[in-house]
Amino acid sequence: MTPKEEPSPILSKRSILGDSWVPIYEVPVDFEAPHFDTAMSNLIREPNINSTVIMRADILEQSNYDDRGKLLCTKTFHLKLPTLPADENGSQELLARDLNDVKLRSVPFDGSKVELHNHYNVIRRMIPRNPYKDHIINQTCLVLRGKQSQTVLVVYIPHIESIEEVPFYLPPVVAVGILYHEGSLSIHYVPFKSMRLRDMDPTERPFRIALRLLQTSAKHSLGAKLGYEKRVKHDLVVPRVAFQNRYIALKKKYSSELVANWCESTDPKKHVFEDLAVAAFLIELWNERYPDGDFEFRDLGCGNGLLVHILISEGYKGEGIDARARKSWKTYPQNVQKCLSEKIIIPSVLLKPHPAVAKMAPHITNNGRLFQVPEADSAHPKSIPLIKYYSSANLLESSKVCTMEEFPPNTFLIGNHSDELTCWMPLFNLPFVVIPCCSHALSGAKIRYNPRVQYDPVTKAKLAPQNVSTYGALVDHVEDLALRMGWNVEKEILRIPSTRNAAIICINKRKSFEDEPSDITDMRVIDILATEGGAEGWVENSMALMKKSPKNH
Repeated sequence: MTPKEEPSPILSKRSILGDSWVPIYEVPVDFEAPHFDTAMSNLIREPNINSTVIMRADILEQSNYDDRGKLLCTKTFHLKLPTLPADENGSQELLARDLNDVKLRSVPFDGSKVELHNHYNVIRRMIPRNPYKDHIINQTCLVLRGKQSQTVLVVYIPHIESIEEVPFYLPPVVAVGILYHEGSLSIHYVPFKSMRLRDMDPTERPFRIALRLLQTSAKHSLGAKLGYEKRVKHDLVVPRVAFQNRYIALKKKYSSELVANWCESTDPKKHVFEDLAVAAFLIELWNERYPDGDFEFRDLGCGNGLLVHILISEGYKGEGIDARARKSWKTYPQNVQKCLSEKIIIPSVLLKPHPAVAKMAPHITNNGRLFQVPEADSAHPKSIPLIKYYSSANLLESSKVCTMEEFPPNTFLIGNHSDELTCWMPLFNLPFVVIPCCSHALSGAKIRYNPRVQYDPVTKAKLAPQNVSTYGALVDHVEDLALRMGWNVEKEILRIPSTRNAAIICINKRKSFEDEPSDITDMRVIDILATEGGAEGWVENSMALMKKSPKNH
């Protein structure tokens, strides 16, 4: 079976599982019981794969059995209720169904044509994406095996008492059975007594859910057979539960108002939910790495300022800087507006004298350069533009230029899809998180980086180029720059609604770089600039940014 095939319901047949069950769909499949077992083990822990309404499952308890169905051990993970940050208005509480009910449930198999015994059982807590709209419930997951190795049954039993209590993200039945038996895959329901399942139209929701469960189970089982391994690993830096709980709280607190009052030309839902997710990640990262809160953030290339608004509203101290103010800025509270600055960012290394010159002649404060910037005449757009000259000394003194030298030493930098600044972030010698988007060189010009050179770990021979996307090559290049600057590099694939979702996190330097003198660090930056082809054009491009329309991302 392939995911696109749609079999016909088999309601008229008798279920192989017994009198209490109603068969819904059955199809032949090209995988075996161990592949199905592996796939379902993952789906039990990741129910969000089956439904976009589900955020995750928290495993509360697991019991394992031997080959004869005898209990070996039971592990309890946690029995506490979800701890989400409180809604400050207290206007709405989380929805939940008797979360203290953690007793394993069972279903009858009277009349079953297959003899089954316990393999392992799980009690999980289902967390929907919006628990202010859909109920959190506990659910039993039974995994049973037949005496013959070619039978595996997975049963889902929600801890509810009536059909009215079934949350939207589950089929409205007492139990769901997903059965692999002798080369076929089938879905079976235990309906509520009041439910005339056999009389329902196959287009109704219980059948649509059954079909999706069948397709997903088949797809992932076939993937297990083919040796598929998930390439993207989430939650390596910030725990999933902490991030998602924070995201739920921020979304409840801010999303409705932000979407309703959006004044930019961009899609409000994409940008609002993306920045709420980035904020949730940063807050949980900071809670872990800066428990005393002794830092300030600077969002470089902050764009519409939404991330700055959320972080300041959550009590963090910081500022956002961008070459152009946005319409959104004026919609934020006054305490946020004063933290948004319209400035261009020019790294001080491009304006200051060489470290060797500064050491010999400390009275010299700039490198003496002049920069030519065309100045268009708006009244005569076709005329030859005038050229304005800016000196390094002028730019260092300008209130419209940020060199970052004025940042406090406990600054944490944010580069959220910061384009031209992306490759500069590791060179600023301050802790940072950068989420790369578009690929730019240190000059600000667009560039396509080559895939990272790979070497055989044993022979040290150069390996053939890997099939890496343009975005992947950019992320690798930023990581390489960070490593050359001595950072301990962490990477996270963020759970945000964007394909540009790789985050590079650098908070501490490696041990051999921790006490490095500042002049050595400055020389390292200059060396990197040289190997990267220099940054000629950065100042001119930055000045020109103030005259252009903002990018819509």
